[in-house]
Amino acid sequence: MMKTTALLILSQLSLTLLLSSVAAADFDPRPAARKIDSFLNAHLKSKKLAPNPTISDEQFLRRTYLAIIGRVPTIEEADQFLEVTDPEKHSHLIQQLLDNDAGYTAHHYQFWADLLRVQEGVHWTVEYKEWIKKQIAANTSYDDMVRQLVSGHGLVFDNPAAGYYIRDTGMPLDNMSNTVRIFLGTRLECAQCHDHPFDKWTQMDFFKMAAFTYGYDHRGGNPHRSGIHQALRAEEDAAYHDTVGVKGFPSLKDRDSINAFLSKQSAKKFLERSKLTEPKFRELALRGIAARTKAESKNEPVYGSIGKLYNQTTYLEVRHLSDTDLKLPHDYQYADAEPHDLVKPATMFGADIEPPTDPSDRKKAYAEWLTSPENPRFTRVIVNRLWKRTFGYGLFEPVDDLSEISTIDQPELLTYLEELMREVNYDLRAFQNVLFHTELFRREMHGEDHFLGTPFSFTGPMMQRMSGEQIWDSIATLIIPGVDEHTPNRKKTLDRMARMRATYHSLNGRPIEEVLPRMKKVGEMRRKLYAEQAQYEKRITDAYDAGENDKAKALTTELKMKDREFIRRSREIVLVDLEGGQTVPSAMMAGMTADLPADSSIKIAKSRARKPPEGLDASERKEWLEREHKNLRHFNESARGMARAVELESPAKRGHFLRDFGQSDRDVIDNASSNASVPQALYLLNSPLSIAISNPNAVLGKQLESASSPEEKIETIYRAMLTRKPTQREVERILKNFEAYGEETFEDLVWALLNSRQFLFIQ
Repeated sequence: MMKTTALLILSQLSLTLLLSSVAAADFDPRPAARKIDSFLNAHLKSKKLAPNPTISDEQFLRRTYLAIIGRVPTIEEADQFLEVTDPEKHSHLIQQLLDNDAGYTAHHYQFWADLLRVQEGVHWTVEYKEWIKKQIAANTSYDDMVRQLVSGHGLVFDNPAAGYYIRDTGMPLDNMSNTVRIFLGTRLECAQCHDHPFDKWTQMDFFKMAAFTYGYDHRGGNPHRSGIHQALRAEEDAAYHDTVGVKGFPSLKDRDSINAFLSKQSAKKFLERSKLTEPKFRELALRGIAARTKAESKNEPVYGSIGKLYNQTTYLEVRHLSDTDLKLPHDYQYADAEPHDLVKPATMFGADIEPPTDPSDRKKAYAEWLTSPENPRFTRVIVNRLWKRTFGYGLFEPVDDLSEISTIDQPELLTYLEELMREVNYDLRAFQNVLFHTELFRREMHGEDHFLGTPFSFTGPMMQRMSGEQIWDSIATLIIPGVDEHTPNRKKTLDRMARMRATYHSLNGRPIEEVLPRMKKVGEMRRKLYAEQAQYEKRITDAYDAGENDKAKALTTELKMKDREFIRRSREIVLVDLEGGQTVPSAMMAGMTADLPADSSIKIAKSRARKPPEGLDASERKEWLEREHKNLRHFNESARGMARAVELESPAKRGHFLRDFGQSDRDVIDNASSNASVPQALYLLNSPLSIAISNPNAVLGKQLESASSPEEKIETIYRAMLTRKPTQREVERILKNFEAYGEETFEDLVWALLNSRQFLFIQ
């Protein structure tokens, strides 16, 4: 019955996806965009307000690139749009950028990573991150993606969406709060400890919701680990019982347990039945305990190896535990239940669910309820998030604190947007396509301050500074050719994924009968290492006592090298699906890694110093070469770590450009910032980025090299950085500087524009 039901669900899901793809292909965004504009214009008329003027083609081009693929256009891309006279070119540009899977994914991954608080530097995260990127690139429908996340279960290699729960390891109640806040726009954190002070939700409501997904564990994923422990314990028990040699002899640990056993009434019967005297019993027990202790001592290094090796593959699986039904906390103080009462799952609003008994089915039922089109908040919240992402301000604010008292200034528009999202079957690109086709998207920005909580009339989009990622990606566009396809860390990522899978397979995919002997071999090596360490530590101490510090340091270095060699050798013995740190290219491993994406990175030509121009004397030639090598060094320093933000460590380390410019730390939901700060100003003032941008090896630098006049260079810089030509006044001012300072003027101009609000803000 369950198999039949599962097949039916899969068939329905396949049909939904098919209909979604057909709808997206046939969908014309313009009628829906006109409908949205009619709502907005009627609202403005009722407020006696006029819409902002329409922006220029140059502004539209830059805004559209930043909104859809998260970077400024190149000069070539700008020309392709600006030189076309087709009145439908704006629509064609929107569709062209929405079809740019690499660019769209690079930009919209940041949206998802901030919402889901995707971490860096944790071994399971790479599978989770790649899965998220894959869903964005494939344009997986929003409801399906969320359903996969919220029902995520199993091994992360088989189901990377399980990373959604692994992210909140040990915090199942917080995970539920995050789920409701992200996808239903409702904050329940307060209700975890008491009835919500500003909303209708009670503490009981919170625990009933939490009961749907409670009782899962993330520490699994290593089935052989416990099996090896059990095998070693069985060996130790066998040593005990073989030494005792008496059938049914109790398993005792020490003298106290011997005394405790002999004090029982049943002990006398056992002694009589086994024809043992009490002294003989004690003698046998002590001999057995000694034999077990000896076996435990022999196995102790093996246990150490188990921890060292298996810790690499911990937190890779989401599994449900038995007998872990949620209970009310010990300090529950409301009249509807008692502390420690069992909690039956129930929804807070919308359709009621009869929770299945099986925990996995219960979580799936919860995911179906959460993502249902009938759920009164699911569609509303994503519609509002995308509206704010496009226009800078939500139809209700905050976007994740929707309550009974939330003010919605244009409810009819919001209702229509929800209907539209259902019509396009939660195809986020199709929905955004409509928003980008509105007149509102082509209006001048609202440049005045606006205070949170007050109605926003949308005479134009809200003025926004580029996000840290948009600024970084736009700078990368000025330096790296083909920046959307430039993935210098791709091979490293794929290798990391393959190594992790191979490590896991070595430890858990092979029969335990193969793994256990290898673990014992490493344990024997560890025992010898312990003995050597003790000898070295004594020699090191003696050397220091004798004042022979150099000898002590040399011995310490030797000991460290022996430890490194042991680690290398132990991995070599146990991780047989790896060879020299790389995945063994066997047919089996090829099968394990067949679903990994290909490395499609474009290669960047190595930067070279230019030859000095002819006609220079020796002194001028020397000065020119010194400046050239200095500039090349600065360029290489910047370009070495230059790729789109999605290809870098994310979130970046503190002190990196991205973090200084407000990239989310991913500790809490949607924690990015676009506020100005002193570190940002200092970074732009002192960093070599402007030098890298104007360097002849960079995209813009090469264009400047080919420019034949100062005027052409000025125009090139403006078009590349601001997507517009300079005004006559701007050209005249810069030419005056050129007369005084020569070629340095253009490097200074790049630096000035990089620091300008025209570059940093979305026009």
